[in-house]
Amino acid sequence: MNPTIPYLERTRVLVVIGICSVIAYITGFLFGGAFFYHLAISLGYGITFNFLHVFLLRNFPQWSNPARTAIAITTGSIIGTMNMQLWIYQYRGFWRPEVLLPTLIFTVSVAIFTACFFIMRERARQAENDLKDSKLQQAEQEKALINSQLKSLQGQMEPHFLFNTLANIQVLIDIDAPKAKVLLEKITDLLRASLKQQRKDTVSLNDELKLLDSYLSIQQIRLSDRMGFEIKVDPSISKQTRIPPFLIQPAVENAVVHGIEPSVKGGYIQINFSKQEDVLTVEVSDNGIGFNDGSKGNGVSMRNVKERLSTLYGEKGRLKLIPHQGGGFTTRISFQCEQ
Repeated sequence: MNPTIPYLERTRVLVVIGICSVIAYITGFLFGGAFFYHLAISLGYGITFNFLHVFLLRNFPQWSNPARTAIAITTGSIIGTMNMQLWIYQYRGFWRPEVLLPTLIFTVSVAIFTACFFIMRERARQAENDLKDSKLQQAEQEKALINSQLKSLQGQMEPHFLFNTLANIQVLIDIDAPKAKVLLEKITDLLRASLKQQRKDTVSLNDELKLLDSYLSIQQIRLSDRMGFEIKVDPSISKQTRIPPFLIQPAVENAVVHGIEPSVKGGYIQINFSKQEDVLTVEVSDNGIGFNDGSKGNGVSMRNVKERLSTLYGEKGRLKLIPHQGGGFTTRISFQCEQ
């Protein structure tokens, strides 16, 4: 059962008691008599209407609101009128049949007004829920679109990187067989991790670290050791922390391809993982040639990362590019992590 229903029913009862109290005050003022006497009569109508409407709503949800309201008012009017006659007889010692018609007209009018109030409020609440569901569905569709774009981009990038690496292995086999063997092992590890991640919405930090290490090791060999790298993880961060796949790798690729590779002297890449409360921050820093057309955040990969962060984490997902004065830059990625 919807957890909001008991709350709504309690609210309905309070509203009914409030309306019955006002009616009792008015009838007491017009006809005289104790307030509680009129309240007992008024509650006889109000509680009966409310009980019948809730009963019909729970047991006959397929009925329309007007049908349930009509049955509740008709039956409630009969029971409420019988209750009124009993109280008149109990309080004054005689029957008052002449008050039946005006009382019924007044009571039914109030009951219809109250029913319309509840129906309109229920429709407004339903419309609000529908709007929330629509926004949630739209957000899920945007998330699915971003993930689809990511996989499409990954599929376009991997063949190029794979063919270059295989070409390097072919060359190294003749001139440096041990290094060719290491490179082959690393590309195997990378492909295995990459295929594993493509099938999941989140991966463990441990799996992501293995993928980054394999990728950077391959690039280090490919660049003839002109590149060094280091990956640091704060000890307070669990290696089982769940993160989105392929969220960090584009920043690392950006640092290698647009920072270190074009530099004649090469360079160094450092990746730092830190955590503050529930926000995980990853900083990918290099001392390469600095910002260029591919590293200003205008590239497809960086735009994709930024859009994924916004879709998945809202304000808690951020991407920031920080230039270094002496060359190179830092890509800072922050998002809410899942244990």
